[in-house]
Amino acid sequence: MANRISRITSYVEKRKLGFGVARLIMMSGVNVRGFGPNDPDPPEALRRLEQTLPQLLTTQELQELAHLLSEAGP
Repeated sequence: MANRISRITSYVEKRKLGFGVARLIMMSGVNVRGFGPNDPDPPEALRRLEQTLPQLLTTQELQELAHLLSEAGP
């Protein structure tokens, strides 16, 4: 199962394309492209990434992402 960073990156790329992922990297300071789907989520990187999402995604997109992440499990 893919880690949370990988799932978040995939969602942002699907919704906001590569530019959205580039913004996510710039805004969070986390090189999300450096994490494979089976890599563990570093807690600090995940925290910074999650703090950045409200600046990048709409409320509806955030809700959709939260639903997708909860379906996939931890």
